[in-house]
Amino acid sequence: MAPSSVDLFVVGGGVNGAAVARDAAGRGLRVALAERHDYAAATSSASSKLLHGGLRYLESLEFGLVRDSLIERYLLLKEAPHLVHPLRFLVPVTEGQGRPPWLVHLGLKLYDLLAGRRSLGASGRLGPEQIAELPRLRKDRLTAVFQYQDCRTDDSRLVLALLLDARERGADVANYREVLRITARRTGYRVLVAEQGRRREFEARFVVNTAGPWVNAVNRLCDKPPPELPLRLVRGSHIVLAMPSPAQEAAYTLQNEDGRVVFALPWLEGRYLVLGTTEVPQEGDASSAACGEEERDYLLSVYNRYFDHPRGPASARHVITSWSGVRALVDSGQGNLSRITRGAGFSHVSQGAGGFISVYGGKLTTHRSLAEEVMTRLGRLGAAMGPAWTRGAPLPGGALTRDQLAVLADEGPETLDLATRRRWVSTYGDRTRLLYDAIEGDPTLARTVAPGIAEAELVHAREREDARSAEDFLYRRTKLFIDQTASGRAEVEAWFAGKSG
Repeated sequence: MAPSSVDLFVVGGGVNGAAVARDAAGRGLRVALAERHDYAAATSSASSKLLHGGLRYLESLEFGLVRDSLIERYLLLKEAPHLVHPLRFLVPVTEGQGRPPWLVHLGLKLYDLLAGRRSLGASGRLGPEQIAELPRLRKDRLTAVFQYQDCRTDDSRLVLALLLDARERGADVANYREVLRITARRTGYRVLVAEQGRRREFEARFVVNTAGPWVNAVNRLCDKPPPELPLRLVRGSHIVLAMPSPAQEAAYTLQNEDGRVVFALPWLEGRYLVLGTTEVPQEGDASSAACGEEERDYLLSVYNRYFDHPRGPASARHVITSWSGVRALVDSGQGNLSRITRGAGFSHVSQGAGGFISVYGGKLTTHRSLAEEVMTRLGRLGAAMGPAWTRGAPLPGGALTRDQLAVLADEGPETLDLATRRRWVSTYGDRTRLLYDAIEGDPTLARTVAPGIAEAELVHAREREDARSAEDFLYRRTKLFIDQTASGRAEVEAWFAGKSG
């Protein structure tokens, strides 16, 4: 079989690779993307579920990164209203803490200033009566509580929306497509991949490596790769507690005695609380990343330092799940892991009529601007393309306002319960109509396969979103793993096994 010819081959289906593929396809380039596992299977589905400016980066004087992040946060609120939602944060300050109230207040005002007209609301200090009304927050040694605004998101759904947009603009996007070898040629590169039990080749003028923690491993698949940047793998772990938020859908930014910051975030309609994140060196392959006992106990200790609970201190028995993501950061030699920049680094090399760019680092929030930077660098290497276009462009599912999404949930088939319809609009946005139409065309698709899961949703995930397994569906296409019974998971597994058999 003759090689497929493309302008750009992207390695890695996390948020950065998805954003690059989308941007490039929208500029008229022929694009292919390969993800060796499922989309967003690693770092991009193991985040804090936040789109934020990075308040703590102000201490490292990374004002440009914070401002860029705040701009992107604002844009994403407009581009994906079904996936991005404002979230109120509370910042308790206690006696003896490294950051006194005046410093926290100054930092928040600077945060407001950098957001400018894109602010989600001014920060401020809570009064005594407001503090008294906060349930479970320990008041001993408390000197002040501040508030500010940021955003939460569904990270893996955000990645998927970018990839679906890339595909709809002509990109050849595939998961479970593994890059085996990249060979430099006069015209650029030949990329050998394995997918669906066979091997396939692509001829590409340009290659962009967005493999995250595996960026240097992908470089080594090429006989003439770009220079490697020093890489620091830092693991961030999160734990989930089966208890509601301490402040009715508010999040907390908690300052620990060691100077680190831990978030306590309401999750899945406030039914759970996510605590994170840690920062420890990742030893060995990033695929083995998992939250260790020491990290778990660290997060629990921070929580218990700030909150009381009727059931007593939170302990390991309250942790119902955890996840860990590995950040691939450019190693600046900084000993303090919290001080290593989250800004992106780039390395490139020209090859005949093409070139190869490797991307290091980056934040979930700034994926769009990172992709624009990659496109600028490709232009310098000789790629001819259309103008920048992604700023303000809605993502798939993002064409309706939040009020319109609420109406869409009410208008769904009566054979579906309202809770399912509401979950669908917060997952698929205006694309929920595709699921409604499927049920209208075949009412048997309203059949319940597992609690809260209609067959129409499984068909949609398999046929339109490339889900291959129950894990793909329960963990990344949705977050239904956390509420699903063992028998329900088995039913979903059996459904996928039957469809692939």
